[in-house]
Amino acid sequence: MFCPRCSAEYRDGFVECADCHVALTDHLPADEHGGPGDLGVLIRTGCSGAVAIGLAKTLLREAGIPFFAMDQNVAARQESGNFLGWWDVRVPRDRAAEAREILKSVEEMK
Repeated sequence: MFCPRCSAEYRDGFVECADCHVALTDHLPADEHGGPGDLGVLIRTGCSGAVAIGLAKTLLREAGIPFFAMDQNVAARQESGNFLGWWDVRVPRDRAAEAREILKSVEEMK
């Protein structure tokens, strides 16, 4: 299950995005070319706290950049080697530079 607004993925059984409060769908929305959304660029941010991550999500949404948040739980982060809890996010290749700028601005607010 996926959120059509932020592209977050959920296990079966969930019906609403915890962040966006919209109904989940069984697939990601298609891009303007009719194919699945390209979330091919992984960005490991310097954000690890709930406030910074919340701000980053809000700014990406306001900019209209689709994203997929990686490793949302502690066990998954540790399994992937992300022991420090940095927020990893996937964004479309054509919006990666813009997303990096937004995320960098959040990191600089520390």
